[in-house]
Amino acid sequence: MKKIWRIRKDEEGEMGVGTLLIFIAMILVAAVAASVLVQTAYKLQQQAESTGDEALADVATGFKVLAVWGTTDGNATIDHIYLKIALTAGSPGVNLNTTKIEVTKTIGGSTTDEITLSEGTAGAREFGSVEKRDMAPSTDSVMMTSGDIFEIELDLNATTGMGMNLDVQEQITVLLIPKHGVPTYIEITAPSTLEATSVVVLK
Repeated sequence: MKKIWRIRKDEEGEMGVGTLLIFIAMILVAAVAASVLVQTAYKLQQQAESTGDEALADVATGFKVLAVWGTTDGNATIDHIYLKIALTAGSPGVNLNTTKIEVTKTIGGSTTDEITLSEGTAGAREFGSVEKRDMAPSTDSVMMTSGDIFEIELDLNATTGMGMNLDVQEQITVLLIPKHGVPTYIEITAPSTLEATSVVVLK
């Protein structure tokens, strides 16, 4: 004799509601998890792009020195040095207001001095800048962009109280340090003979 299973209609409805609630809960959990994953991925992408941009700027930003010369005073010592500089290939713009120049005299006692920008002529603990070629003219005369050429003036007599004037065969080093990027190192040695009030090609 076969048993006849009878399912009451009210019990069948209760089972359907429970299953539906579980299904809805699973969808909500999955949606929340997906939202968290999307937000995390977006933040990581933004951070990666920002880090990449900073790394590229640090690697690509920098100066190249096109020429170096100096002038002598009445005592036949080099008291002013001039650097003609441009940006390296692929370098973004550089604001000279945020650039530091470190000057070190390595012969006759080591003296280091850090100097910053001074509009026009150089003074105590300051360097002067003059635009020689500006590919993107603007009201900001200290913003270097690709293709620009600037002339930097260093007053060696005014960098420290004792001065850094160069006599024959004396040497100084100059370090150009942009706010972001690779510093540019230059060694400058005075020639074996110097004449008073003259121009000396140093590089």
